[in-house]
Amino acid sequence: MPLYEYRCQSCQKRFEVLQRLGEDAAGLECPKCGAAKLEKLFSTFAATVSANSASAPAACERPGCGSGFT
Repeated sequence: MPLYEYRCQSCQKRFEVLQRLGEDAAGLECPKCGAAKLEKLFSTFAATVSANSASAPAACERPGCGSGFT
């Protein structure tokens, strides 16, 4: 189940809720003030790239290399 982020339109509190894909805010309340008028926010995610990713080793050229079989 995805994690969704909401903001209360009354007190501006931001909080996260684990919900089924496509569910809306029906039945949810702000954990701070109890208001039900919530706004679903667009969340972003962070990704890190190692400094060595540009110098990754060349692909193996032997038959079956990288296929998971030995």
